[in-house]
Amino acid sequence: MSCVNVKKMLAAALLTSLCFVLGGCKGSMELNEIHIVHSVALDEGKNGGVRVTAEIAKLSTGGQQPKGMQENTFYLTSEASSLFEAARLMRAKSDRTLLWGHTTAIIFSADLARGGIEKQIEDIRRLRQFRNSTLLYVMEGKAYESLKVSMPNVSISSQALRGLSEGGESTALTQQTSLIEVYEEIVNHYKDISIPSIEIVNDQVDRKLHLLQTKGLFAFKQNRLVGFMRSQETKGYLRASGEMDGSTESLACGAQKALTFENIKNRAKLKPNVDPQLHTDIKIEIYADLNLTSLQCDNITISPAVIARWEQELNANIAKDVERYMAFSQKHKVDLIGIGEMIHRKKPAVWRKLKGKWAENYAEASYSIHVYTRVDHTNFTM
Repeated sequence: MSCVNVKKMLAAALLTSLCFVLGGCKGSMELNEIHIVHSVALDEGKNGGVRVTAEIAKLSTGGQQPKGMQENTFYLTSEASSLFEAARLMRAKSDRTLLWGHTTAIIFSADLARGGIEKQIEDIRRLRQFRNSTLLYVMEGKAYESLKVSMPNVSISSQALRGLSEGGESTALTQQTSLIEVYEEIVNHYKDISIPSIEIVNDQVDRKLHLLQTKGLFAFKQNRLVGFMRSQETKGYLRASGEMDGSTESLACGAQKALTFENIKNRAKLKPNVDPQLHTDIKIEIYADLNLTSLQCDNITISPAVIARWEQELNANIAKDVERYMAFSQKHKVDLIGIGEMIHRKKPAVWRKLKGKWAENYAEASYSIHVYTRVDHTNFTM
């Protein structure tokens, strides 16, 4: 066999493998034999069961549109004692094979999540086709209602959810969370988990129009939902975990006027210490670089002294956000940043004494917050 033929065979085998792994392909099925699932909503079912709603894209098989073009969506719903069984029963309602491998978003109802999501996560992993990058969300009310909200210029909810979470992440209003991230934390117990919130809101211009919005994070103790972090608490959490990639900070300078600073860089140092009596003290250091991007104030001459005053005010504002997050996390006994894991890695012998009562120990820990901001560029001359 020639070298060229061997290469062709290897390439064909690789493409086939990728088809199964990434696309959830099944044999040589045609488009008119499959339904592609794009979003999944999970709600409480009867008698402790789960209700599964799948958003499915209709595909064209020819005509004026290119083959495989998505026209619009429809929904299938099934209910059973487990997600795995509900998904199996859903197939009986469809004239085609359901492909779950293209699912972009999974939405849990808050009521379901309060009872724990570990079982559902295990069932999702058992279905195998789900990608590790599938995004997870939680919403108050019925999760399936979010799939039926029309979004501007978007025909599939999963596209809207990905775009909204990316926008929310860049403004520090939320944080994208994937299936594999949640699964790893549930299995390894390195830290507690958070999952982005979505909600249905009225459009500010047309009050009759409903839109989806991502804002804030739901906090979980192990795999059970225990609380909701609003904007400032989410911002403080992202600062303290060193994951603040976007966002702005503002300083008031008169009636309805403000200075606005763009966050360029954020770094956090956390230094937990445990004394002989097993009391934990956490030192939190935040380093932030910012640029002045909007100056609405009158009669301000920018000088080193003025910039130093701004930095002091920014230090206080950021420290307040982190304080709000710490108060929330201690109230709900959720270690979202992974302080316990830091102690575990540095002092395993001490951690063995703390492990069984870490939630209570964390809730009573003392902490100090030190913020060091630097305004690098003002971009204004006066």
